Amino acid sequence: MSETSEERVLAGHTVLVAGATGGIGEGVTRALLRQGARAVAAGRDEERLSRLAAYVGDTGPGTLVTEVMDVGDADGSGVRDRLAVFGALDGVVITIGDWGSPERTGILDTSSEEWERMIAANLTSHFHTLRTLTPLLKKDGALVHLSGFSAEIPYPFAALVGATNAAKKSLVRSLTAELDGSGPKIYELVIGPIRTRPRAAIGADNPGWFSAEDLGRHATRLIAGDGPYAEAPLQYLITRAQGVRTSPPQ
Repeated sequence: MSETSEERVLAGHTVLVAGATGGIGEGVTRALLRQGARAVAAGRDEERLSRLAAYVGDTGPGTLVTEVMDVGDADGSGVRDRLAVFGALDGVVITIGDWGSPERTGILDTSSEEWERMIAANLTSHFHTLRTLTPLLKKDGALVHLSGFSAEIPYPFAALVGATNAAKKSLVRSLTAELDGSGPKIYELVIGPIRTRPRAAIGADNPGWFSAEDLGRHATRLIAGDGPYAEAPLQYLITRAQGVRTSPPQ
């Protein structure tokens, strides 16, 4: 997944990144810009969007547009009205998520309040985002949704993250089945730990992990309908050594 001087596959394409100010989102945004896209970076915080714009700088040849909005809000009509100015979208990449409290808690010790908060932040928001953004896509467009590998494995002392990841994955897979080829392509990417700037800043980095820009480059190929995985709605990107898979690594 290294960058090359290949043709800019998203020249003339408009792609929205939901959660663009996060560690993964900023890498995805850079990759889209490098491939010539008009990248619409959506986030809830204007200051963080300004920092994103400063970070991507003159990354090109694509263009960056920032939009302060909550795509996971229950009132999706307001979001759709604001995004109508861009016309039908060629692609959407959804990178929103909540890892919960850094203080890991077992299931039996998790409060009802924390359960409700995580369901709202890490599942309901994704339901609203899918419902809001999917209708904005061209019929031949593509939506790329990211979920953590905890969707597939037991996740002791962080079960709410695993449970919501599994439920998010189920939502996206069900949407794929419901559209049944009649609308935009829907991709679910199940990912392992990702190299990001925030993680590197706290010393959590591993060259064996995919980077945020790796994910972005992969997403550009899916949105362009190009490459060996364009027909695979479910994909696993856990480690570089394992590569891209269409079934869970053992």
